[in-house]
Amino acid sequence: MIAFKDIELSDKPLFDSYFQAKAFENSEFSFTNIFIWRLAYRFKYAIIEGHLCIIENFRDLYPSIFPPLSLKTADYATVLPILADYIHRQAYPLILKSVTEKQKQEIESALPNKVLFREDRNNNDYVYLSQDLIELKGKNFRQKRNHINKFMKSYPFEYEEMSDSNLQECLKTELKWISDRDGGKSVLEEKQAIGEIINNFHKLNIIGGVIRINGIVQAFSIGEKLNPDMAVIHIEKANTEYDGSFTIINQTFASKAWSDVTYINREEDMGIAGLRKAKLSYNPVKMVKKYTGFYSMEGEKL
Repeated sequence: MIAFKDIELSDKPLFDSYFQAKAFENSEFSFTNIFIWRLAYRFKYAIIEGHLCIIENFRDLYPSIFPPLSLKTADYATVLPILADYIHRQAYPLILKSVTEKQKQEIESALPNKVLFREDRNNNDYVYLSQDLIELKGKNFRQKRNHINKFMKSYPFEYEEMSDSNLQECLKTELKWISDRDGGKSVLEEKQAIGEIINNFHKLNIIGGVIRINGIVQAFSIGEKLNPDMAVIHIEKANTEYDGSFTIINQTFASKAWSDVTYINREEDMGIAGLRKAKLSYNPVKMVKKYTGFYSMEGEKL
């Protein structure tokens, strides 16, 4: 019988071994991402036939599973029927979430006509050239340069690395910002995730940058390497009372932390119109497409 387990910090080496076995580019395949959102999404995991299988049940809507991950070549023909039977016994269909293009092709090859895929545009990751975000050259970034120039002329600011000297100040600042927002569950879930990432900053082996204005924290960003040539930004927060604060933390953190990688993944827009506009305005060099897969049990038609 399959027994899915709660995810704990001590599981990081196990997850890292699977995530690092391939040069994944999708933001979900990071232990930090899974860990800080594990309570909101009710993430659990099991090792099945040597594959790391991660299940979620966001807000108790319905369970879905990330594509099984293997240290070598994934055996979808073996593992997916096992997962489908497990989920089916709970009266749910097997739904695969955050399936990459390559995984989609591999699943279709291993199990022809068994899984129907649909692109999940709201979940696609935005990927940028790190040098684009650092240098902001050319007419496509003119507005960003103007924001930064105005910010630098308007506010006495300084940048510092995130460390023990400012971690709790960043958390207190974010909690204050959140207290001024409406948003129901999503705000509470975000509050929880930011608390997790800051309180476990060192154990998660991540890095961050902070902007102070007149000595007070007004923006911060947190990320890590997703693979040897790509960083991922997990959290980016700024006080919008200071015009250009998001632009300055974006550019400065990229410059100070990520000049050694080719790409920066700034995650998805979740279908939020304003967020999509903001991410597109930085001219992504590519999108990491993701798909949702619907598994057909014996006798069912796709």
